[in-house]
Amino acid sequence: MENIKNAPNPTATATAPPKSYEKTKAYQDFINVLSQIIEKHGAEVLEEINHDV
Repeated sequence: MENIKNAPNPTATATAPPKSYEKTKAYQDFINVLSQIIEKHGAEVLEEINHDV
């Protein structure tokens, strides 16, 4: 436990990814396709998850 207490926090030194990728056409295309997939199949997936519980 003492080693864990003395371990540095990895998130404190990590830097955030650059926001420039959000402006690329490839990123926007990916988000658009992902949104379409979720709109089309999201309800079906959620229904299947609820049946398994």
